[in-house]
Amino acid sequence: MADIKQATIYVYLDEGPVPAGILRTHLEGRYTSSEFVYGNKYIERPDAVSVDPVQLPLPAPGESEPYNTPNDFPIFNGIRDASPDAWGRYLLEKKFPAKGLDEFDYAAASGDDRVGALAFGESVNSGVGRWNTEAFVPLTDSVNTLDLAEIQKAVDKADQPDDPAFQRLLDYGPSMGGARPKGTVWWNGGLCLAKFSTRKDSYDMCLAEYIAMLMAKECGINVPEISLSSVEGRTVYLVKRFDRVVSENKTIAKRKPFHSALTMTGSHESDYGKHSYKDIVEAITRYSPDAHKDRVELYRRMVFNIFCNNTDDHIRNQGFIYNKENQWELSPAYDIVPYPQSTQTYALLLHIGDEGKAATVGNALSAIGYYGIALSDAELIIEQVREVTRNWKEYFDRYGATDHDIERLSSCFREI
Repeated sequence: MADIKQATIYVYLDEGPVPAGILRTHLEGRYTSSEFVYGNKYIERPDAVSVDPVQLPLPAPGESEPYNTPNDFPIFNGIRDASPDAWGRYLLEKKFPAKGLDEFDYAAASGDDRVGALAFGESVNSGVGRWNTEAFVPLTDSVNTLDLAEIQKAVDKADQPDDPAFQRLLDYGPSMGGARPKGTVWWNGGLCLAKFSTRKDSYDMCLAEYIAMLMAKECGINVPEISLSSVEGRTVYLVKRFDRVVSENKTIAKRKPFHSALTMTGSHESDYGKHSYKDIVEAITRYSPDAHKDRVELYRRMVFNIFCNNTDDHIRNQGFIYNKENQWELSPAYDIVPYPQSTQTYALLLHIGDEGKAATVGNALSAIGYYGIALSDAELIIEQVREVTRNWKEYFDRYGATDHDIERLSSCFREI
C-alpha cells in the first residue's frame, strides 16, 4: 500500500496566505501520483487564483472535486514550480542526508521565499509552515535572508557539508529553482535573487549573464532590474524579484503568482527534446491579456537566444506572471546566458521552426506565422538584435571581462 503525504496548499493573496486546497501525494516510486481538491470557501472568493491554470483550473463555486495528476506526473506542474531545482535539491539532500527525498519533500521543505505565491502548511488552520520530512514547522512572518558574503562562503564550502558556513545556509534553506547556486537577499532597497560564482566555472558566468541581459534590454527585451557585485573575490549577479512587491520598511507587501511555461503548456518535464516555442505561443494566445504583445516579445527573445547562443532556453526558463481573472502575461526575461560552442552546429533546446532547433535566421523567419508577425517586422527585430550582438566585445570590455573570458565566449556570437 502506498504511503501518503498531505499538505494544505496556500496562495498568497492581497491579505496574505489563504488556504486554497488539500494536496495528497501517493508515494509508489516511479508510479507516484498526487491528487488535489480546492476548498469551497477558496473558490467562492472573487480574488481566487488557480494553483495550476492547466492541470488545476478553478472549478465553479460548489463544484469542487478531486483532481488527479496525469499519467507519469508525480505532482502537479504548478506545485512543482514552487520546488527548487538542482542547487536547491542538493541543499535539501545535505540537510536531510538520511532521507530519500521525493517530489513532495522537495516542494514542501523548500524555503518560504520560493518563486511565486504558493506555500505549504499542515492544515487550513495551521498557517504556512515548513516540512522537515516528518511534520510541518510553523514559520514566522519575518523575511529570512542572508547577506552576499554569507552565501558566497557557503557556496565555496558546498563540498564540505559540515562547515559552519554551509550549515548556516542549510538552516536558511533553498527556495528558488535553477541549477546554479543562488539565494534571496536585500540589495539596494529591494528583494533580489543573487546568483553566485563557483570555483568550477570555466569563465565568469555571472558577468556573462549580466552583460547578456544588458544586451537583451538594448534589443528591446523586457528584463527586470539587474546589478552586479563582488564578494569574497567573486562576481555576484543580482536580479530584482519581479514576483514580489516590497514596502518601504523592507517587508513583502505582495507576492505575485508565477508559473513556468512548462506549467502553462501542461507539458511533462521529461519530454525534454519535444518542447517548442510554438507551445509557449499557444499558451500566450490562451492566457495573455495582450497576446500579440507577448508573442512579439517571445519572438524577440528567441531571436536573441539564437544570436547569443543561449542553449539553456528550456521551457522552465520561460515564465508567466498573473495579471487578473485567470489571465497570465509573459514574465520579464530571465536566465539568458551565452554558452560557449564546441561544434559548428548551432541549436537551441526548444524547437524554433521548420528546421527544428537549428539556430539560424532562416529558421526564425519560418516561424513567424504562428507568432502573427509580419515578415517586415520580423526582419526588423532580427536586424536590431544583429546590430547589438555584433558589438558584443565592446560590452564585455566595458564591464571588465578578462581576455580569457572574451576568448572563451567568442564562439557564442556569430555574424549570421
